[in-house]
Amino acid sequence: MTREEKMELIQRMLGIKHKLKVHDSMQAPETHEEQSVSLLSRWELEDELKAIEILIDDERVSNIKAKQKQIEETYLSGKPLKKKK
Repeated sequence: MTREEKMELIQRMLGIKHKLKVHDSMQAPETHEEQSVSLLSRWELEDELKAIEILIDDERVSNIKAKQKQIEETYLSGKPLKKKK
């Protein structure tokens, strides 16, 4: 995933969180029909948010593994480290 794609997902995630806050601040639905529409729209936002969070978490896990491998190769390879002057 490119940096731009990650940024796009994060921006979308922040937008959805804002929509959920707005949703919470709205007047409570009065009828069962209004409640069902409200609940369904909230679930759709929450589901999309969860999907984005999972994608970002997976990407972070991959990034952490790559960093871990790099650190192991650099510092734990048994080679002497170059000392800074």
